[in-house]
Amino acid sequence: MSSAGGDSGESLSLNLTPMLDIFSILVTFLLMSYSTDPTNHDVDANLELPDSVTLVSMDEVPSIVVNRKEILVNNKPIVTLENGKVPAAESSQGAIPALYKALKEIADTNKQALIELRGSDAGEKKAKPGEITVEMDKKHKFDLVKAVLRSGQQAEFITYKLLVAKPSVD
Repeated sequence: MSSAGGDSGESLSLNLTPMLDIFSILVTFLLMSYSTDPTNHDVDANLELPDSVTLVSMDEVPSIVVNRKEILVNNKPIVTLENGKVPAAESSQGAIPALYKALKEIADTNKQALIELRGSDAGEKKAKPGEITVEMDKKHKFDLVKAVLRSGQQAEFITYKLLVAKPSVD
């Protein structure tokens, strides 16, 4: 049988090597030109920019600081430490109730903002788990770290960013 287009018996071959070279150069160019740095822009001295107000609050990422004397959430003192430990009256079942309460308020505020942003159909099932940034003095024992993280977990913050210092190279 013969086809409508005819068959001349010649095969068409396509060399993919030059196309892959072009593609790899294009990908390399795009990766090199991509920047995650914020854009800095110098404002003219004869220019006054308008004010802006946010009507819906964005997710607040709480910052927990555990220094040698106290535990702070967003720079607000929550618990005073005694000899680097949480007092027995301030601790319950391996967690810190006052810290849990402060983080739970932030989590509830974030959920409410999500509902306002997406509408009433965005219930708790669509809310993403929270994130905490933790700064802690290096001399504290792991039991204190565990209590802080457990309190955060109970308040629905399950992702942690632990701040550390980069060692200086002399």
